[in-house]
Amino acid sequence: MEDDRADRTTSNRCDRTDVTETKTTMSVTRRHALRMGCLLGSGGVLGTAGLGTGRATAIASSDSEPDEVIHLDYDEYESWGDLYWLSNGDRDNLTFVSSPTYTGETTLQLRIQDGHHWGASTHYDFDDELLELNGRVHFALNTNWTMEGREQSNCRLWNCAMALGEGSAGGGVPDGTNGWSNRLYVTTRGTDPDGPFHLLSYTYHMDQNQDHDFILDGEEYAVQQPEIVPGKWYEFEYYVRMNTIDNGTANPDGVIQYWLDGDLIYDRRNVRFTEDYENNGIESNGPAGYYGGQYVAPQNLYAYYDDHSMALNGTFANAPDAPNKPRRRKRTNPSDINELLDWLDLPSGISR
Repeated sequence: MEDDRADRTTSNRCDRTDVTETKTTMSVTRRHALRMGCLLGSGGVLGTAGLGTGRATAIASSDSEPDEVIHLDYDEYESWGDLYWLSNGDRDNLTFVSSPTYTGETTLQLRIQDGHHWGASTHYDFDDELLELNGRVHFALNTNWTMEGREQSNCRLWNCAMALGEGSAGGGVPDGTNGWSNRLYVTTRGTDPDGPFHLLSYTYHMDQNQDHDFILDGEEYAVQQPEIVPGKWYEFEYYVRMNTIDNGTANPDGVIQYWLDGDLIYDRRNVRFTEDYENNGIESNGPAGYYGGQYVAPQNLYAYYDDHSMALNGTFANAPDAPNKPRRRKRTNPSDINELLDWLDLPSGISR
C-alpha cells in the first residue's frame, strides 16, 4: 500500500532559528484521550525515512491485551497543557504549530534556546502505576539542527517511561522505591555534528544510574544502527515492562525495546527498575528536550512531535479489534506539581 505522504520531510518549513508562529483553533480546550484499537498497531509507517516498514522482531514475551489504548490527536486540543504537565524547563519552549505536521493540522514544537540546557520535560501521567507501556510517536528535528562545539553531544528527545523520584534524575541512585527513568536521546557519537545523528537509550535503574546505551553497531543491546536525518519524520515506538519481584527483591528481567519505522533497533531484557509495583511502577511518558550536561545548545533547536499513542499494561498488537469510546481524562495542575518537583532542578554541571 502506498502512502500519499511519501517522503515526509519537514522541508524548508523547519529552517528556523526563531520562534515559529503558533497555531490557533476554535475547538474547545479538553483532554480528549481516544481509546483506539489495533488499527494503531499495523506496523511501520510507509514512506518515511528510516530502516524499513516491517516489524522485524516481536515485543519481548508479551501477549497482554492492554487495559486501554490512548491516542492523542493534537488537532483536538487548544494547548499542549491539556495533555502534558511540565516538570522542568520553560513553558514558552512548547507550543502547538500548524507546520510542519505529519498528520492533521497540528504538531507540538519543542524549542531549546541557544546557550541553554532546557527546552522542557513533560509528562502524560496515568491514573495508576503501570507494569507495561507500549508507546508510539512521530518526531522530526528541524532541518538546520546541529550539535557542534564538542567531540560528543547528547540531547534528550523523549521521556519513554519513568517513576518520578530522587532516583529518576539528577544523579540520584534508584533503590527500587525512589524512582527510575528511561529516555531517548539523539547523539553525535560516531557521526558528524551536523548529522545524520545516532540514538542513545539513557536509563536510571537499580544497578546503575545514568546508564548510557548507544544504539551503535557493536554495542551490547543495539540491534541496528539507525541514522536520524534532520528534516525527516520518524515513527519511534518503545516498550517498557517492569521486572518481576521475588520476596521483595527485584529480578534482572525488566525490558526496554525501541523500534524506528517498524524495525527493532534496541533490545534490553535485564533491567531492575523497582521493588514496589504500587508506588514505583510506570507513571508517565512524554516529549522532552534537554541539551548536554556541562555544555549548552549551540543555537536555537526545534523538535516536532505528532501522533502520540499509548497501550497501557499491554501492547498495540494485542489491542481489541474495535475502537473504544473516547473518555475525558482528569487534568493535573502543572503549577502544583512543579512546586513538588523542585528537587529535579540540578546544580550546574550535573548531567540529567
